[in-house]
Amino acid sequence: ASSSVQGAVCTTSLEAEALLRYPPARWSGWGCSLSWLGKALGCCREAECWADLLFSTRDVPVSVLWPNWAGPYMPPAVPGLGLSIARYNIGGCGRPEEQSGHPYGGSKVRGWFALIEGFQPVPGGEFDWTRDEGQRNFLHLAIERGVDQVELFANAPMWWMSSSGSSFGGSLAQADEFANYLGEVASQARSGWGVPVRSVAPFNEPSADWWMFPHDQEGCKIDLAQQARVIARLRDELDQRGLVDVAIAASDENRPDHAIKTWQELGRAEVAQAVHQAAMSAALNVHAYDGLEPWLEARHHGFRSALRRLATVAGVPLCVSEHGNGDISGVTLAQVILEDLHFLQPASWCYWQPVEHHSTWGMVQVDFGDSPSSEPRPSSLPHPKYFVFAHFTRFLRRGMIMLHCTEPWAAACFAPEENSLAAVLTNPNSTQSRLRLRLPAFVPKGRGGAERRRVQAVLTEPLRQRLFVPCEVEVQEAAGSLEILVEVPPKAICSVLLSNVSLIAGKSSVQDGTSMDSPGAAQAGKLRKHSHDAESGVTVQMISGMARAASEGAAHERWLGQADMQTVKCWSRWEHECGFAATALDAIPPAVPQPESGFSDLLEAVCAAAWGAANERKFGAGNLDAQQAWDRFARHMQQLAHRGGLSEETMQDLKWYVFNVCWMTVNLRWYGASSTDHHEAS
Repeated sequence: ASSSVQGAVCTTSLEAEALLRYPPARWSGWGCSLSWLGKALGCCREAECWADLLFSTRDVPVSVLWPNWAGPYMPPAVPGLGLSIARYNIGGCGRPEEQSGHPYGGSKVRGWFALIEGFQPVPGGEFDWTRDEGQRNFLHLAIERGVDQVELFANAPMWWMSSSGSSFGGSLAQADEFANYLGEVASQARSGWGVPVRSVAPFNEPSADWWMFPHDQEGCKIDLAQQARVIARLRDELDQRGLVDVAIAASDENRPDHAIKTWQELGRAEVAQAVHQAAMSAALNVHAYDGLEPWLEARHHGFRSALRRLATVAGVPLCVSEHGNGDISGVTLAQVILEDLHFLQPASWCYWQPVEHHSTWGMVQVDFGDSPSSEPRPSSLPHPKYFVFAHFTRFLRRGMIMLHCTEPWAAACFAPEENSLAAVLTNPNSTQSRLRLRLPAFVPKGRGGAERRRVQAVLTEPLRQRLFVPCEVEVQEAAGSLEILVEVPPKAICSVLLSNVSLIAGKSSVQDGTSMDSPGAAQAGKLRKHSHDAESGVTVQMISGMARAASEGAAHERWLGQADMQTVKCWSRWEHECGFAATALDAIPPAVPQPESGFSDLLEAVCAAAWGAANERKFGAGNLDAQQAWDRFARHMQQLAHRGGLSEETMQDLKWYVFNVCWMTVNLRWYGASSTDHHEAS
């Protein structure tokens, strides 16, 4: 047991693996929206310290931001989150004397801090870049602390572009003017303010039915045809201003299932041209809500995975751009983050507002006061939720290579440049649990044997208010790879950084002794690193692992469906086997093998054979999908032979080997080990 839980009784054991992903994916980072907190904190006396808290990893003294709680029995400092992404809210408010009709949202407005000033206060008027001073100041403080990814997002258009004459509810009335407005603000932010603008997100939950005037915050309903028009026009506006590298992120729907529907509808014929125009520089943003509740897999099984597939097919990054909840313990936050990382596999993840005015949605609750001249006054020390978030933001850092953990109570990534690996482990149970995370792709660097050692880690027990306290985990070698073991209290979270860790190059998890006995087998199963190197490269064993994993994935998907957990696990194993094989060609993540290596053709051929067998077994030999899969198999095998310089005999050996492994695996899943079909393929 770790030192933090000595004397406790361990009643549950949980095990998972951290597998390679293929193609490898670098983590883009953690972030938050500025918006209300930016306006409230940007011009206050302690603005620098608030920026340190959110955008640096410095320790912020309690005596500075929470002087009423400073003392000998209190923690001396709070660890900074180190966020690397800031979402700047392009406002839609004019000043009262500028707006015709009802200026805002009436008595429902949350407070002065929710009135985000826009920059074109009257129709067709000049832009006033002196507005929204507080949020702009806080954005620059974030950039000074290392934020290098800024997304500009709009909750609503300028008040005069809305059907209601207000940015606090209504529908979009002037799509072209809105696109021009966003393009002009993006240009000013990049050129005038020196902001590293990465993307513009023009919509905020646009399909939701709650944006009726008067609302308590800015918002606007925007139908699909208008979304398509805004996307197309905004792409033009950005390109005309030289912002060709700035992506358009859409559509920031409230729920993953709504995001699926919106993305599919935008791809249909009537709006396909608009989407195509922006496709070269686009991102798919989604919020992690179910209305105002958290989006949880147990209630909505399979939608995250389906959305991930849409983004993969479209070739665009998928980002969780907003989540918030009122559970101050952070238990719900950890669950949402881990389920998102497991099922959605986003490139980045952002919380809504870490600092909130008298709201448990905030990780830190503050009284923003009655006017911009008020100084923010914290209502309490940061909630446990803040420290839970810090476990993720301080350990799974931007630029690390993401791993896929087979259970959604763990997350892990590694930094090949630093030979380090980070893991975040949670105990979802109400009793103490012993957690074991296997790392089959990693070994200690420069070490040998089955050495067991203790490594310093960090633990948070939200239910006992034990926040970011030191603990220890055990790290050992088992079955030729590393594993982490730790006993974790109920609903607690533990994070650890392992140093001196090496990726095992070219080791398959398949250990079945399968071989190829026909002539030319030694070369048929091997793509070489170099033409002169006959002893290294992709081996028969690696190809066997890839073929088995792909066939199990295809068979499970045809038998149980895309969203089934076994299907998801099989395809994760397929990525892991591909990642292992890639390292045998010196493609250490994030690198992938060069096109001339033939590796991509090998992957396509193996996957096509798996689908050919699964489709034929499910639908029959005459099925069109099966026939097309076999055609792809033959085509990619020929291309592999050409790129790899394989002889006809060698190519045939490899072709029949992959064919039989795929049929053997599919028949095993379909009919069982005793079936004649399985034995014949074997």
